[in-house]
Amino acid sequence: MSRLRALLMILIVGGGIYVGSKVAAAYYAFYQFHSDLEQVALVASYSTKSEAEIQESVIARGRDYDIPLRPEQIQVRRAGNELAISAEYTVHLDIPIYPFDLRFTPATKTTRGALKTGFGN
Repeated sequence: MSRLRALLMILIVGGGIYVGSKVAAAYYAFYQFHSDLEQVALVASYSTKSEAEIQESVIARGRDYDIPLRPEQIQVRRAGNELAISAEYTVHLDIPIYPFDLRFTPATKTTRGALKTGFGN
């Protein structure tokens, strides 16, 4: 009986580590992508890139972290000296027994030299 209990505990702990590593990897990619999004916004605020070109830059940065983005998931707004970029995407974690989705909404706003960031999930 104690061997069965020990085996069950090992399975539970192992499962927790497995799920935790998957979730941690998704959040790590989100934070790295958000950091890149800030860089894109800062550089683009000083350039004459169009909104479509900025969207393409964001999509390319997302690919670096295996985040599949489509142009309709990315909002780019320019108003005078201000540039705001936001995205919305979902990461599906195919965990045995209980697959689930994590929703991320990174956003950043810059005014030629001043950077404001936002997180949302």
